[in-house]
Amino acid sequence: MHSVVMVALLPVPSKNCNITQTSLDQERQTHREVVNRVLWWLLKPLTCNQNPITWSAYYNVLCADGNFRHCKSDLAPWLAECPEYSDLRQLEWHVCFWCETPKNELGDYVHPDKQHPRRDHNVYRTLSDANPKAADAELSSRHIYRGFNVFCHIPCIVSNLPQPDLLHTMQIGMLDHLQKWIFHFMNMHQWLDKYKAIWLSVPSYHDLIPKYMSQEAVCQWNGKEMKGMSRYLLGVVTQSRRGGNPTQRPMFNSPTECSRALLEFNMYARYKAHDDATSSYMEDTLYHLDTFNDEFLLGRASKKAKAKANVMRTELVKK
Repeated sequence: MHSVVMVALLPVPSKNCNITQTSLDQERQTHREVVNRVLWWLLKPLTCNQNPITWSAYYNVLCADGNFRHCKSDLAPWLAECPEYSDLRQLEWHVCFWCETPKNELGDYVHPDKQHPRRDHNVYRTLSDANPKAADAELSSRHIYRGFNVFCHIPCIVSNLPQPDLLHTMQIGMLDHLQKWIFHFMNMHQWLDKYKAIWLSVPSYHDLIPKYMSQEAVCQWNGKEMKGMSRYLLGVVTQSRRGGNPTQRPMFNSPTECSRALLEFNMYARYKAHDDATSSYMEDTLYHLDTFNDEFLLGRASKKAKAKANVMRTELVKK
């Protein structure tokens, strides 16, 4: 029998934006320290040094119903968003939690044989305890904050604890970006009207109930709607390329293949169990996604890149 018991609520700091950036950074560091110290106090009884039997055998535990049961404590994966992962593991925001990939390479496809080293928090603990400036520079290059980290003191493989949140990462995350990229692509090539017409003509079928509204009219998608949309989005994109000028059809090849790759990855990610075959399928879809995403690059541009593009466009108009 498996059971989960809430033992504590982690402290949630109040937001204070009316201070300088230096004071704000110091306050955030203090908040990270507090959260890690509270977690250490909670998880300390599970460590081998404090109670070796908890990791070696079953032991009797008095439950809430007054009965004793044989239990064995273990750390289980949890679902959380990126800011929570960053604070718990003393990482900078917008970095990979599993490996030491540089920020400028995030989003690029990396072959399994050329992946960056996994994060070793024992090394980070040694560097954090050291005083020389070289240790600070090394931590900064790996996007690590100096300070106490609870996961450096408990017997677990930290990189195996976080689990992808399919609801927010895939369905409300990547699929939401995909349909925005497609919408931008159709609008840029003046095929948006045809795309909308095909989108609104998708019929209901068994448990598939399409959303009979244009994408720009939808304020927010929930996970169930995104899951249903992923079943017919590729068909809408494929049908939108039919007819029209034959010289423009090759432009659809990359968006169609990119959409197919991302939707296939989403389908594989929802499997309850994986083996070597499904892992290789997911690796192939990531490779195709990186190969055929050239037409979507403008739609993927960051706010900084878009602002720079708008400035350049304004200067060209003035000339």
